[in-house]
Amino acid sequence: MSAVRRDDRGFTLVEMLISMGLFAIIITIVGSMIISSLTADRTVREVTSSTTDGQLVATLVSDTVRNSTAVQVTPVTGQQSMTLRMRTTAGGAARCQAFFFDATVGSMYQRSSTTTIALPTPGAVGSEWTLVSTGIVPITGSGGTPTPVFAAQGTRGVALSFTVDGQSGPASLIVTAATGRGPQSNASPQCF
Repeated sequence: MSAVRRDDRGFTLVEMLISMGLFAIIITIVGSMIISSLTADRTVREVTSSTTDGQLVATLVSDTVRNSTAVQVTPVTGQQSMTLRMRTTAGGAARCQAFFFDATVGSMYQRSSTTTIALPTPGAVGSEWTLVSTGIVPITGSGGTPTPVFAAQGTRGVALSFTVDGQSGPASLIVTAATGRGPQSNASPQCF
């Protein structure tokens, strides 16, 4: 028989252990990079989602206030919940529009009617109200006092300030103001 050549013997046990160790280190590094990327992606998606929800609410409220002829902000006594009611003339016909921030569930609702819109009960908003967004939280000012979500500015303006909770990411801060452009009137229909 012919003698076995040194090159035909394969790898030694030490060489196999070293190569497996290096492979494990590389897999660990690549795996942690993938996990970090997925975590960052989830955070970005949550922040984007909460920002989009906040912008939707701000745009809806601002556009409605700008088309209003009368505005009224009504806080619920002893709570952070509040209602913003307006008379609008968008599209040529006068309508009553309302937004309700329900602090008990952290949600914003919207309603439109040809007659006066009654103030809803926090925690028991009726089916005539449409859910606009969830995760709405009043901004807490210095000293721990929450800022109202809706605040009247003069006779025709409204300041809007809140955060939208990201599920596990940071909250999105929304602060804006709008003023009615139409001639001031709360006649036919009487909205509040």
